[in-house]
Amino acid sequence: MRRLLLTSLLLPLALAGLARPGAGVEPALLHEVLPNGLRVVVAEQPHSPAVTVDVWVRVGSRDETDETNGAAHFVEHMLFKGTRRRPVGQIAREVESLGGWTNASTGYDYTHYYVVAPAGAVDRVLDIQADALTDPTFEPAEVERERAVVLQELNLIHDTPGRYAFFKLFSTAFTVHPYRRPVGGSPEALRRMSRDQLVGFYRAHYGPANVTVVVAGGVAPRATLEGVRARFGRWRREVARRPAPPREPPLDGVRRAVELRDVQVTTLAMGWLGPAVSDPDHYAVDVLVYALGRGRAARWVRNLRDRKRVVQAVSVGFPTARDPSLVFVVATTSDPDESRAEAAVREEVRQLRRDGITEEELQRAKTLLESEARTEQHTSQGLAASLGFAATVADLDYHRTYLENVRAVTRQDVLEVARRYLDPDRYALVAIRPRRSP
Repeated sequence: MRRLLLTSLLLPLALAGLARPGAGVEPALLHEVLPNGLRVVVAEQPHSPAVTVDVWVRVGSRDETDETNGAAHFVEHMLFKGTRRRPVGQIAREVESLGGWTNASTGYDYTHYYVVAPAGAVDRVLDIQADALTDPTFEPAEVERERAVVLQELNLIHDTPGRYAFFKLFSTAFTVHPYRRPVGGSPEALRRMSRDQLVGFYRAHYGPANVTVVVAGGVAPRATLEGVRARFGRWRREVARRPAPPREPPLDGVRRAVELRDVQVTTLAMGWLGPAVSDPDHYAVDVLVYALGRGRAARWVRNLRDRKRVVQAVSVGFPTARDPSLVFVVATTSDPDESRAEAAVREEVRQLRRDGITEEELQRAKTLLESEARTEQHTSQGLAASLGFAATVADLDYHRTYLENVRAVTRQDVLEVARRYLDPDRYALVAIRPRRSP
């Protein structure tokens, strides 16, 4: 299970940023829903010197309109930029004075804000987070400064073919579902967006019923829970109801988008509509994409890059989401166009649908999934991210049961999901070609 996100600082391709639930021995969890509807999760890591306070909000680009595309990302930029108690710049200085750091990210289904600090600073961090989340001022001058920052981030995506092709793939594959809108927003909408629209979006979606506060690290659980109650318990604001999105129709052929750029190599992205987080199929899809594309021994890395030499690099993934997301492959090739690499991927899909994966590939994929989960969740930040993602996009139990369900996946399960979701004749494709291409 991968989180699809857009960070304010790095804008990574969503091939990074894992949030693997269920990493072995479970920490003791306290979970409570406050009277105002806000959810609290506290996970104690007794030997950790750090604490992460990670605030997850059930709002993302899926909650925008075409006119407000980018509002979720823009609001994310603004919440640490000043409150009535803390003027512009003070939150950053205060967190740094604690020996901590802060960041945030936006996805299709959520936005989250996290502060990592020494465990003894948890009360101060809770106060900062509550202030930023519940009382931002959206200073007009700061709105304009951050508008420029957001637009620059979009330029960085556009100028990085792999990242651009990935996000363009979603807007190509989806026609009616809101996942068709870019997570970062459209430049045109962001340039036009007024401060009043931005504040209106914040007020419509930022209320306690949409929020989960996760605290993980070397903290006293009961005292920490009381700290969250004290700082967030009086918050009152109704939130807009999230409507059910239109169902995306199946692809009826190849949906293609090609752009010519001043680049040296061709970038290819192909995508197939996969399952939602609520569909048990997604566990087998996770195993499948790890078998195909994770590490040097992965099937498509060996076959497409090392044996057939039709690509220079290849990645395969499946960002888990509340609604059906895309199983994707992103590759680069020195060929002037994508046709040879595309044909090779299609042949690999045919073979996969015919023969499935081997027992060795199955066990390797499961081992990698579990190893990454165990590694990530030794940190307070990784554990908080996993818990927050589960509580926001699925449910808290998803964190506990994820690896159990992965371990139960069989070769037959993988074969069935390959046949169900990957079709060599029906997919979306984005290609970024060099201008010299005929």
